[in-house]
Amino acid sequence: MRSNTALSDLSGRRVVVPGGTGAVGEGVVRGYLAAGADVVVPTRTQERAEEFRRVLGDAATDRLHLVVHDYTTFAGAEQLADEMERRFGGVDDVVTPIGGWWAGKRLWEIDESDWQSAFVGLAAAHVAVLRAFLPRLNTRGVYTLIVGASAFTPVAGSGLVSMEQAALLMMRQVLEAEVEGEQRVFALVLGPVRTRLVDSGDPDWVSADQVGAVAVAASGAATMGGREIRLRTQAEMNEALALLQTGKPAGTGAVVAVSTLEPMEGRREDLVEVLTELAPQIRAEPGCLHYSVHRPRGGADGPLLVIQMFTSIEAFRDHSAGVADQIPRIGALLAAPPAPPTLFEPVSQSAVIERTGNGA
Repeated sequence: MRSNTALSDLSGRRVVVPGGTGAVGEGVVRGYLAAGADVVVPTRTQERAEEFRRVLGDAATDRLHLVVHDYTTFAGAEQLADEMERRFGGVDDVVTPIGGWWAGKRLWEIDESDWQSAFVGLAAAHVAVLRAFLPRLNTRGVYTLIVGASAFTPVAGSGLVSMEQAALLMMRQVLEAEVEGEQRVFALVLGPVRTRLVDSGDPDWVSADQVGAVAVAASGAATMGGREIRLRTQAEMNEALALLQTGKPAGTGAVVAVSTLEPMEGRREDLVEVLTELAPQIRAEPGCLHYSVHRPRGGADGPLLVIQMFTSIEAFRDHSAGVADQIPRIGALLAAPPAPPTLFEPVSQSAVIERTGNGA
């Protein structure tokens, strides 16, 4: 899924994306290329580099620089940073979608090989890149970590990943304290992501291209300090982009509409059939994030609860206008005229974007 979000103009910026050949990294690379930046993507083999160029297709302009290099050791990362300075005169931004997944064992079942690969290896790669590149960033530069929500949501059987991701979030907080405002350090915290490898998830998942759009917006937000940005849902993504691009939250963000429908006696199944028929149409609307119909637990009778989520109040109003011709059809199956839905909005922006010290 491609993002249709307007990108900052980063022409002339020099960006390195270790881990950029991965499924999430692809979206980051696409975003910076579309914004006009020169993008350096290290990869371990020439075959991997050529395959990634094919994956990018027309997006692989002459501003894409694929470098065969192992950046996962301290020495390797330092050599890569030296090469960037020689070839490009420096580096402006670093984005690190470095990672992998590990699963299958409880913590007391892990062996030394598990520990070294799933925790030590990944953490060491991040630290290697950090120590090589952060001191070389100029004052407008941005260092962006990309981590998963497992950093604060324990995943049974994948504890090493959760521990390593939590360590990276703390690393960001320590960095922000140490750079004292001279550089900006962000962390993008992801939930499930739609990528070229996984494109059948819930529509509320963010896409790899949207992750890239937020990373680009962070680079372009010159007056905004570093922070942790959570991108677990479309609503959080929209709020993050609005804040980074304008310095202001996007109004109320996503809108949840809750309707209670009391069917006429003997017409409950007819009502369910109509709502089921409308579901594909509603879910296909541009602003729709969620549509579901619920009944009382364990009961064959009683009201139906319809829950819908839209990206904004404007998107919900467009939806309401689009289904207005269905209201008489639904009303004919109800015991009483349908009441307007109850609308809900996010409680506060702090649930989306949190600065160090604000809690998680």
